[in-house]
Amino acid sequence: MKRSRIDPDTDDIRLIKMVAAENESAFEALYNKYAHTVQTFISLRISDDEDASEVFADTWLGCWRSSKTFRADSKVLTWILSIARRQIYMKRRKPKLPDQMDQAELDSITDDQLEPVELVSKDLTMEIIRQRIDALPAEMAYTVTLAWLHELPYTEIASLLDVPVGTVKSRIARARQILRPQLTDLAQVKTQKLQSQR
Repeated sequence: MKRSRIDPDTDDIRLIKMVAAENESAFEALYNKYAHTVQTFISLRISDDEDASEVFADTWLGCWRSSKTFRADSKVLTWILSIARRQIYMKRRKPKLPDQMDQAELDSITDDQLEPVELVSKDLTMEIIRQRIDALPAEMAYTVTLAWLHELPYTEIASLLDVPVGTVKSRIARARQILRPQLTDLAQVKTQKLQSQR
């Protein structure tokens, strides 16, 4: 079932409205929730640590200053990463990454094949799943994190990462190919251990 409209997280919207009212505690809560995601987004695009730190600080300053302009037509994380993206482009532009799948492969992928439901097994903790995702190549891991853990739509991810939607699908499809057997094996091992303890 496809969503006709983006449904931003209500807790994030509550926080950003409080930030707009200059509530520092709300800003701290938002920062604590997304600082790592924002830092990763920036560090994947800027190799110089000093420049990356400056962009990171400017992003959160921009979030504080621009919070009154948030219109709730996207997720709050998408909006924050859009600020980061603008800050990165002010520093330097990086070339677009080439799509790693040919068009025939992309045409064979449908959105419902890319959902993470099969990967998230009740037998595996989120910590294990995150570890496996983090072990993927950096851009693939970040794309998967935005899609599966933060549930951003592919179009928003493509816009934020400055790549075609096909590249997003390609990365997620390849991640699924890598992770499915790993997580299936882990789930089976855990199930066997539990059964042997009974």
